[in-house]
Amino acid sequence: MIGPLSFCVMAAVKYYILISRGEAITRCIQHICIDWERASNYYKDRKIVVENAEFGRSLVISCAVFMYGGGFFYCTVMPLCARRVEIIDNETIRAPSFPIYRKLIDPRTSPYFEIVQFLQCLAGYVVYSVTISACSLAAVFVMHACGQFQILMSKLDDLVLGERQTNNLDSSDKRMGDIVKYHLRIFDFISWIEQLFNEICFVELVGCTLNICFLGYYLMTEWERNETIGTLTYCTLLVSFIFNIFILCYIGELLAEQCKNVGKTSYMMDWYRLPKKKALDLTLVIAVSNAPLKLTAGKLFELSLASFCSAMKSASAYLSLLRTLTN
Repeated sequence: MIGPLSFCVMAAVKYYILISRGEAITRCIQHICIDWERASNYYKDRKIVVENAEFGRSLVISCAVFMYGGGFFYCTVMPLCARRVEIIDNETIRAPSFPIYRKLIDPRTSPYFEIVQFLQCLAGYVVYSVTISACSLAAVFVMHACGQFQILMSKLDDLVLGERQTNNLDSSDKRMGDIVKYHLRIFDFISWIEQLFNEICFVELVGCTLNICFLGYYLMTEWERNETIGTLTYCTLLVSFIFNIFILCYIGELLAEQCKNVGKTSYMMDWYRLPKKKALDLTLVIAVSNAPLKLTAGKLFELSLASFCSAMKSASAYLSLLRTLTN
């Protein structure tokens, strides 16, 4: 029961954080709405934000499919179909998904088993929804920030093109000022995301690493017992937890890469065609891009693909230790 208990504690902590930071979530959503209104005036910008929003939605759908799929098997299929039973007074009795205080209600007989099973399915739906909501919000917000970086790079390209088309000094100054303000606006949005999700990411990264270890142990145990339903259930849950960590680490890696790409675009563009003073203005943009803002887990670990590999190695090490101690 350590695995299910830890997962429920994780969901409770994430739920509390999300509820307590409702104003921050609202501010981020309002920020996105303003960006969408601005992008609607330009076809290229609108195309960029739509593509990033569709990719974020794909991540959300994938996370929901894996999590609800594993939860459905664990909370519904396993208690009804698998041989998870107890022998009491020479009688075979079905056991629910989660333990329950039997002095309050005894779920070992009908109709109490059905009532308890229905309530546990509802509770499981809430717990899985909290996990999906946290990952989904992070994915949607970060993908929007990535789209804003792409728009910023498009503005940098237009800086040179606009300079070729017109020699109006005020026009080029306005475009450069707009680029700097846009860059700072994106950084503000990323800092809000970091403040909102760094604790949630820490709970998710540490908790999922431990749960992957436990699920691996449960999976091998069910495999040795030739329990098809149990093996399939734990395999689905294992994939869903791995995918949750991968989403967080992937969007963190993608955000850092897009931030660095702004500096690369500033250098790779035809900056030498700009007047000397205008070209020097780009050095600040390059310098800021070389020290990108990154998503962290509790301000202790950076979310990147390297962190994902480290989490998988740690889970494998814990699993090997657990197998050694139980054999």
